[in-house]
Amino acid sequence: MKKINPLLCVFISAIVAVIVCFLLFSPICHAEERGSLRGLSPTALKYAVNAYHWALSHHAVRNNNVLTIVDFSKPSYQRRLWVINLETRRVLMKTYVAQGRNSGAVYATRFSNQPGSRESSLGIFTTGDEYSGAHGKSMRLNGLEAGINNNAYTREIVVHPAPYVTPQFIKQTGYAGRSWGCFALNPARIDQFMRLTHGGSVLFAYAAPEKQDPHVNHVNSGASTHLFAELSGDSLFDRLFG
Repeated sequence: MKKINPLLCVFISAIVAVIVCFLLFSPICHAEERGSLRGLSPTALKYAVNAYHWALSHHAVRNNNVLTIVDFSKPSYQRRLWVINLETRRVLMKTYVAQGRNSGAVYATRFSNQPGSRESSLGIFTTGDEYSGAHGKSMRLNGLEAGINNNAYTREIVVHPAPYVTPQFIKQTGYAGRSWGCFALNPARIDQFMRLTHGGSVLFAYAAPEKQDPHVNHVNSGASTHLFAELSGDSLFDRLFG
């Protein structure tokens, strides 16, 4: 019988040990949706952590318990909105989100801060007032970055429910429908989203142009480094074994 190479056994044992460590000790692996940070761009996560701490440093955050990340580098037929509890490191919600009509069909490639553009805006927002509007239960957003999204409130860029962001619609058409720039969600998830994020929490919308945003594209330091290291465990697992 052919002998097994001892070095191969050591290598396999090491791989198994790494997998077990991730499954047992990674905080994200114990999230309500197991592995739900998989698919989130590591760059988006890094920038989102920087965005959160930038907003904190500017005293713009009233609810510092949660962070919402929208990864517009993903196509609209994928779930690309995450809500994370920053105290427990649990992913509370992962769902589909629409982009602006003029931002692109499947992938969002164009973004604007201009009224009437019907394009999505990127950058750092905080959640605002809840109200009942033309689309039903909705939530206003405050854009915190001049020249990037500070017109969001006057543009009426809000979070609202829409039938074109349901799994059934996406399965039928191959992608989510488009808004006039709002972060439209599946109506079945809007109550949950508002309950989790209300009261001035941070929402960060990411895409490639954010690499030019000095508020988020910088080396993580201090608290940002610690938070990113804890949250990125699942993303690292996905890159190694996904």
